Amino acid sequence: MARMVNASGCGVETQSTEAEAPGRGSARWGPQHAGAQELATLYSPGKRCQEWLCVALCFSLMAFNFIHLLVNFHLGHLWYILLSIVAGILTADFASGLVHWGADTWGSVDLPVVGKAFIRPFREHHIDPTAITRHDFIETNGDNCMLTIVPLANMAFSFLTLSPTEIYHFYPWYCYWFALAIFVTLTNQIHKWSHTYVGLPRWVVFLQDCHVILPRKHHRVHHVSPHETYFCITTVVKVPRNFRLLEELEEGQKGVGDGTVSWGLEDDDDMTLTHWRGVILGPQRTSFENRMYNLKVVCGPEYPESPPFVKFVTKINLNGVHTSSGEVDVNAVTALAKWQNSYSIRMVLLELRRLMTCKENTKLPQPPEGQIYNN
Repeated sequence: MARMVNASGCGVETQSTEAEAPGRGSARWGPQHAGAQELATLYSPGKRCQEWLCVALCFSLMAFNFIHLLVNFHLGHLWYILLSIVAGILTADFASGLVHWGADTWGSVDLPVVGKAFIRPFREHHIDPTAITRHDFIETNGDNCMLTIVPLANMAFSFLTLSPTEIYHFYPWYCYWFALAIFVTLTNQIHKWSHTYVGLPRWVVFLQDCHVILPRKHHRVHHVSPHETYFCITTVVKVPRNFRLLEELEEGQKGVGDGTVSWGLEDDDDMTLTHWRGVILGPQRTSFENRMYNLKVVCGPEYPESPPFVKFVTKINLNGVHTSSGEVDVNAVTALAKWQNSYSIRMVLLELRRLMTCKENTKLPQPPEGQIYNN
């Protein structure tokens, strides 16, 4: 274990990312973890052969169908084609999340056929997240190629047997299935890129930054225990601001968490979802114990791309909070200083409460209880 100081200036215990040497303990995760090594050995020659066949057949069918899509293209279908492609991408993203959730949640590697062949890679990935970056193209994409063979073969059969009039009628649907097949096929490749931090082509980084494919910062959230969110691993559609804030409002109303922090709208009639109130229960064995701290949180028009403005209403003596106004210094709070669009109001409140437990803050003398800032 190593002790380090985070951006908030609070010392925290961290687990070394390097695998421990023999005789000093066992690795908690990574390629040296015993479980990861055992799961990796389950990758058999038969599995490799299946992946080679699926990749070859999938990309042959893709090339065949792409040629026929070009031959049968008509300008009158342009808008339908664009809508079909977008729908195919979104369907692939949803499907990737559903499969990812299922493989993470149900079954085991001991299940006949599907255990070693399909569940194993998901379980290995959580023990050794970098394993996927060491897989070649065949191992990375073989299973996904298998999933698309049947729809691609059906599309190829249609091009060979249907009349030009019938093909014209179903053309937008073929575009949808083709886009879906491409993004399902490349889901694991996109997933691999989200774990690769060195040597990525510029065009891949550009697509990640534009959220066309899975960004690295976004997927990082899924790998924080207990791995129960952010399952989709193909693309990331930016959720409109109000939709995102409505989700946060619903969580606040349901009382998500242990009750040490809470949040909600200042005014229920605030249709812009801009002005929020937060409450932090002071942690035990600190000078904040048994006190309720009220805060104002302002989510501007750029939220969640930009962090919210946070200000204490209840007077508090805490490093990182201006003594005269109660405003929270963005640079003093890790969740604000290193803000990501996956963060939330709840995360900010929890981070402020955690600061109260830091050694330099626990014994600070506090203003008389109940006092509030004037401005």
